[in-house]
Amino acid sequence: MSEEKTIRASIGTLGVLGLSQVKIEALPTTLYLMVGEKCTFNCLYCPQARRSNGSFENLSRVIWPKISWDAIKEALKSLPPDVGRVCFQVVNTKNYVERASMFIKDTKKIIKDFNLPLQISASVRTSRIEEVNELFASGLDRIGLPLDVASKEHFKKVRGGSFDAYLNTIILAASLFPGRVSTHLIVGLTESDFELYNLMKTLYENDIIVGLFAFTPVKGTPLQNEKPPKLSRFRRVQIMRYLLQKGVEFEPEFDKRGNLTFLKSSVNLNEIIRNPSIYQTSGCPSCNRPFYNESPRGPIYSYPYRIEVSEDIINEFTEYRNPKEISFKD
Repeated sequence: MSEEKTIRASIGTLGVLGLSQVKIEALPTTLYLMVGEKCTFNCLYCPQARRSNGSFENLSRVIWPKISWDAIKEALKSLPPDVGRVCFQVVNTKNYVERASMFIKDTKKIIKDFNLPLQISASVRTSRIEEVNELFASGLDRIGLPLDVASKEHFKKVRGGSFDAYLNTIILAASLFPGRVSTHLIVGLTESDFELYNLMKTLYENDIIVGLFAFTPVKGTPLQNEKPPKLSRFRRVQIMRYLLQKGVEFEPEFDKRGNLTFLKSSVNLNEIIRNPSIYQTSGCPSCNRPFYNESPRGPIYSYPYRIEVSEDIINEFTEYRNPKEISFKD
């Protein structure tokens, strides 16, 4: 198969499309496809990075086998009803925008020809607004411009490039394409809760959807021996993200290290933190990323399905003062 006629797909996506026998607790409700491999950038946490010794078949802990584009196109014509999105993970390699645009246009044509209820997204690292324009012109409904690293101080070392320049590109894109821009933030890459709060606040004020990821150490990357964040810490960041997304006014308090210790609001937080959607995968509509950050055996950072929020879950990371105040356990 020529390189132009192949693409990578997450193993769960191949299972949904009937192109592989997959035994998995939860199937994706978005089809995840990867364009290119071996990135020109050098993010310290990514197996696709230029200097990574990780497998080209991996993105985070998920395997992405190579498959013919024709097989994907044929399988797209008969999808399960709960699949609502196709998302292209675009690796920055030679002609990455041109190649991604080709796949997007093909997908758009199939959606139109077969009247499929699908949206098209792409996640791509670019600081060039003309590339954002080109990808939208090819048929995108939404673009993800991943910041990943929330710490301005450590951004250059961990991810490379300018934090301010990339954030400004995301904000500009959101002003040009209102309601159609997302970003990703990875919890556990040297940042504090305070930095995450301030950044998420800015992003939501600019109508940018935030997808939260938990740092996942991947073999072959410079950060392979680092630890993922504590589950209790990820939970309090999930709560902040949810409150900001919903426009709920709240006052957070942080300790000297920038850890969230307490928050209060004029609404009943006791009820809000029992909303299952807080603990589900966050990001674009229909995106559930099953077990992207964790083993199905747990601990589960972002659930790919709706759960019942029990008292045991709540008591793992919170303490109560009254219904409108929450203090957090470390």
